[in-house]
Amino acid sequence: MTLSLFSKEQGATTLITLVLYDFLQHHGNVLALLDKLKAKDKDAWTFTFRTIILAIQTVLVVLWRYILNGETSPDFIVEQNPAGFADDRFTRWFSVTWVYCLYIRDSIYPVYLSPDWSGLSIDLIEKVTDPRALIVMCLWYCSGVSFWNMVVGDDSPKKGEPTRKFWDADTMKITNMAVWPFTFSPFLLSSNILVVVGLMKADRVIYLPLFGFCILENLLLKKLLMKDAQTMPMIIETKEQWKFAAAYFFLLFQLAFFCGRTHERNIAWSDSLKLWSAAYAVNPRSHHTMYNFGYELSIKRRFSESEYVMRPIGNARVQGPSNTFVYAMVLFNLAKCDEADRLLDIAFDVIDEKRAEGGVRDTESSLARTESNLLVARAHCEKDFYETGKILYDAVQTDPSNEYAIGLATEQMQKIERYEKMRAQGV
Repeated sequence: MTLSLFSKEQGATTLITLVLYDFLQHHGNVLALLDKLKAKDKDAWTFTFRTIILAIQTVLVVLWRYILNGETSPDFIVEQNPAGFADDRFTRWFSVTWVYCLYIRDSIYPVYLSPDWSGLSIDLIEKVTDPRALIVMCLWYCSGVSFWNMVVGDDSPKKGEPTRKFWDADTMKITNMAVWPFTFSPFLLSSNILVVVGLMKADRVIYLPLFGFCILENLLLKKLLMKDAQTMPMIIETKEQWKFAAAYFFLLFQLAFFCGRTHERNIAWSDSLKLWSAAYAVNPRSHHTMYNFGYELSIKRRFSESEYVMRPIGNARVQGPSNTFVYAMVLFNLAKCDEADRLLDIAFDVIDEKRAEGGVRDTESSLARTESNLLVARAHCEKDFYETGKILYDAVQTDPSNEYAIGLATEQMQKIERYEKMRAQGV
């Protein structure tokens, strides 16, 4: 557990997973545990002391990691997680829970996968009349029933009453075990419950919680289709055998589908252009996705496609001046310098405004680098030989650590020197 905390934040929830599993496996619900503690049950008291010791250990290790990280908090912005940072409580609660619903959809049907869901990617739920609000409330209800059962236990039928065939005590126990230790616990740090995180939605945060979904699916298939059969028969004769065969072939189809999706994602992640091309096909609304896809297209010199993708974010007032640099270079390669100069003027104005505002991420060094890059873009569109050198010199002066600007400025100065020598020699 200690080592996992230093490799991934989810290691901090390992204690919760272990404790909840131990609790549900041996005690079932809170009231049952309290009764055992009152009766001075040895196992119950051992469980309680073990939980307290592990909790103290986890807190100490988390503090240790926090100190090693420099005791600084991340500087997230609204653009990264509009749902978590929403000012209105209704919007925040319903929108964040709607993201949970999307995770559930991806766990069952992993088709709409993307490395980025920031900004405008997912519409917020701002009114109760939004149809998605009903789905959110259904998730709240199911979670509430499971949580209440984990606290007070199962309302088992009294003597003489018919026994339940589906939601019996064992079924609820396994369901709670799948939901809380193996689904909710690994997802806790990405849930926006403890703290607002720097992501709206990310595929990677459901890798561990998928284990809980596997348990739930196994339980559902067993209760519905595999209750009265244990192995796949050679000859299907009875109704129960048909049910078992249906579950068997469903699982084969599901595994084949999941393997195909895994192979497709592996191919996408093997190349930046393939990754952002697939991301843009699934989520073309994200400004971050537009930038990355457009940038990768420009590297491959597919400038017309890059210009089309980046057009909505070319203006610095849409998402900052950094995007304008890449877009202006694309326009330069398409011989559209008039449009590039217009957008560069806007970008320089935005930089001046950001300097005056002094935002958390708008440090002088970052703004200087952005301004230096913008000057490089302007130099490319400048037709005058000497003026180009002057602009590149200004770019280096603005940010002396910008190696890209230094290289271009040095090359331009060498060209000017050669030109001057040739003029002096009358060539």
